[in-house]
Amino acid sequence: MDENERNSVANNEITAGLRTFITDNMGVEEIKGLAFDIGIDPNTLAGGLPAELAVSLVQTMAQRGELTLLDRALRDLLPAEYDITFGDALRRSGDIDEE
Repeated sequence: MDENERNSVANNEITAGLRTFITDNMGVEEIKGLAFDIGIDPNTLAGGLPAELAVSLVQTMAQRGELTLLDRALRDLLPAEYDITFGDALRRSGDIDEE
């Protein structure tokens, strides 16, 4: 497995974790509000169900290279739930950096 493949696998694990977290802890309006707060037009997100919106939001942030912003927003919005789910595992992995 080369470096690009390893990065892709790590990114898939992180994005999957973020999608699951969002889906488990947020409803449609909360996801749309989060998107708006981090600079994404909620009307551009695909889907109407929480899981679909979460996929669209995380994909958009990953494509923009802004998973750190999403990480920070989720930690600020749902600190206790985020800590229980992730602790600082994402930052320790090196895939999401503290700024």
